[in-house]
Amino acid sequence: MSTPGDATNRPRGIVRSIWLIVLGVLLLAVLWLAITAVLARERVATVHRAVSALRTAVDNNDVPAAQSDAKQAAAAAHSAHRLTTGPAWWAASQVPWLGRPAETARVCAEQTDVLGRQVLIPLAQIGDKVTLSKLVDHGRIELTPLLEARPVLDGAASALHRSTQRIDMLPHHTWLPLLDSARTTLQTSLTKLSRQLTPLSQAADVLPEMLGQSGTKRYFVGLENEAESRGVGGIPGAFAIVTASNGKIAFQEFESDTTLAKVRTGLNLGAQYAALYRSADPTNVYPNSTISPDFSNAARIWAAMWQKYSGQAVDGAMAIDPTAISYLLKVTGPAKLADGTQVTADNVVSLTQKSLYQSYPDTTARKRYLLSIADAISLRLLQAHGSTSLVRAIARGASERRVLVWSADPQIERRLAAFPIAGGLSSPSGYYAGFVTVNATGGKLDYYIVRDMDYRRTGCSTSVVSTSTFTLTNAVPPGPLPSYVTIRADNPSGAVRPGDNRVLLSYYGTPGSRITALTIDGQAQLVAQTAENGLALVIVPVELPRGHSVKVVVTASEPAQPPDAGTTILRQPAAQPVRISETLPACR
Repeated sequence: MSTPGDATNRPRGIVRSIWLIVLGVLLLAVLWLAITAVLARERVATVHRAVSALRTAVDNNDVPAAQSDAKQAAAAAHSAHRLTTGPAWWAASQVPWLGRPAETARVCAEQTDVLGRQVLIPLAQIGDKVTLSKLVDHGRIELTPLLEARPVLDGAASALHRSTQRIDMLPHHTWLPLLDSARTTLQTSLTKLSRQLTPLSQAADVLPEMLGQSGTKRYFVGLENEAESRGVGGIPGAFAIVTASNGKIAFQEFESDTTLAKVRTGLNLGAQYAALYRSADPTNVYPNSTISPDFSNAARIWAAMWQKYSGQAVDGAMAIDPTAISYLLKVTGPAKLADGTQVTADNVVSLTQKSLYQSYPDTTARKRYLLSIADAISLRLLQAHGSTSLVRAIARGASERRVLVWSADPQIERRLAAFPIAGGLSSPSGYYAGFVTVNATGGKLDYYIVRDMDYRRTGCSTSVVSTSTFTLTNAVPPGPLPSYVTIRADNPSGAVRPGDNRVLLSYYGTPGSRITALTIDGQAQLVAQTAENGLALVIVPVELPRGHSVKVVVTASEPAQPPDAGTTILRQPAAQPVRISETLPACR
């Protein structure tokens, strides 16, 4: 017979049992999450190892090994994805705040699976067709494999872009630092891979046409000399006319800069360009054609000059400097001149921009010798076999604005414009800063200029202020130099010594910014702000005494950007690369 106490205790017992069951389920769920998380982490570690081995295999042109590594990475990624799916993981990820690490783990595993299935496996499957050793050989690039690989590269690049965006949408900070670190590592890896793959996809889209798939293409290739700086990098010197026909590349002729000395194009590059550079007459004076940092201007001038001179239209233009050539010679080995002299990765920069003036004081003989160097280098490059090292050398030159390409085809040019190889001067989103020198003396002393830039910014949403400090050091060594190197065609009014230099210094800043102050060695200067291609611009002359440093400081009031806005630093290529330091606020 039951008692009132029994009736009261029965519901309590039921509730207790339910709570025990719920607690048991929760404990099992937590245990399941813990176990699968550990297993998933092991699978992801396997992915990282396989991808690392894959990179090594690609570097070694070992296609079978690369395909095997891609399959291993994809299998491990798929396993990690399966381990982090299901009711327990879904429910955990829905819990406000507490569920953020679970959501991060689920999405990271999911996108790692995407990386394996939609990127690594498809790329590995076409690896044998697009092996660089088969694609490039003795001045010929096989176009058929590139055309066949195009849809695969496009699909992989698109998938990688979507995955990178999906990872970036995750919370950047949760209560579990271990997963935050994992998310950051994955995002960094995907971003780097995307930056490598996207240009390859774009190259597969434009290279067949640029290399003469539908008929012979003709290009103007200018060799820059950074001993006399210009906005693009250096003054244009010798040049070549290159043809491409169904992937076969040939150097048709080499010419000295004097060939175009009397050519006037009358080209109209717009009112803004004319207002900025009218005094230098760049559209009619070949040595000044590279005065603007925007390579497309120089390329259009070169194309117009060659057509005026020869009657031939060109399909594009390319610029390259001796430093970029040194990157290529490091891969191909030295070029040999008729007199037995070897032009190597170690001596090509100093040979063409410094010692040449001492060895050949006669201008005609010097230009003839420079053409022989260019001819020997071209022959050496055309003998090169395809390799990842060669591609990396070209990519390095492009990333440093030392290898630049412009196409006369507007559709191709629009695609190129998104990448450093176009050498554009644009106003991208985010903050922007950079300095550019243009030699004002007509000499060749810029070879010895050492450049240092320090960029600092304070403030995030309001009162954003940037301070850009540019230090130029005239490091001309002791001893006499050829008069051609030290000439002062600017006719200075004061007393100068041989080796003293002078440049026009341009500062480019964020669109919409206001340059509030500019000092040279602490002395305030008049700020006459203008613009180029939407960027804020101010230009000042700077005298550089031999053996001295000059410090230029530009302060600007910046328009506030989104918290995740990046900073673009314009790096003008020079014989001695500019050294950059940045101090940015933590706005995120």
